[in-house]
Amino acid sequence: MQSSIVTKLISLLTLVSETHKPMTFSQLVDASGLNKSTLHRLLAICMEEKLLQYDKQRKTYLVGPKIFELVRNAYHGYDIQILALDEMLRLHKLVKENVTVGVPEGNEVVYLRILEADIHWGATQRPGMREPIHCSASGKVLLSFLPNKTIHSRLEGYEFTRFTDRTITSADAMWEQVQTIRLNGVATNDREEYDRLLGMSAPIFNYVGEPIAVLNIWTIEDRKSLSELTQWGSELITSAERVTALIGGVAPSLQSLEDD
Repeated sequence: MQSSIVTKLISLLTLVSETHKPMTFSQLVDASGLNKSTLHRLLAICMEEKLLQYDKQRKTYLVGPKIFELVRNAYHGYDIQILALDEMLRLHKLVKENVTVGVPEGNEVVYLRILEADIHWGATQRPGMREPIHCSASGKVLLSFLPNKTIHSRLEGYEFTRFTDRTITSADAMWEQVQTIRLNGVATNDREEYDRLLGMSAPIFNYVGEPIAVLNIWTIEDRKSLSELTQWGSELITSAERVTALIGGVAPSLQSLEDD
């Protein structure tokens, strides 16, 4: 069955958006497999609707402003705590511990929604609570998946307040953890802000690979050791990846973080 014009148009937009270098008309003909008349017609439609734009100087085609407007509007419209709720409930049922979703705000993490463990044991968090980036699993994982230059800039002059004898107190020590966190895909908090609390966090990314939220599991050392908690690391990463996929996000490559 012959492809519809809509299918061809989507294929063309995908081709232009995924190419590493803008293509000329002839290159698009070769890459798309479309005949010249069909391609002319599709390009005319796309440029009229501002889905694509033409660079007259280089005679190449690029993604148009309408695409960016659609993406921007979509991101402004979603509520991450609603989109993450199903995965939070899944994790809560599996680990039977506290599960939270948070977002970065400056050098802190703000928690938006919290599913508490069935057994109440004194320590608690509430929506709107904040934690510094250097002593929380959530803060550390959000920091770790920023580009190297951004991390160094954020840590320059940062005040590493000591909360316990386990708190990270220097940029060098934080940088060492960044390398480990990137390899593992999760960050941990081993009684670094409060003497009894343990936590583990995984990042949620947007469409350009920026960490824009975090899923977190936390408990107290009386209930689980850190090694027991981290056994759920793969499940936490899976949930974070699913939420990332829901918002059309993509995890950055380690190479891109180093090169940026």
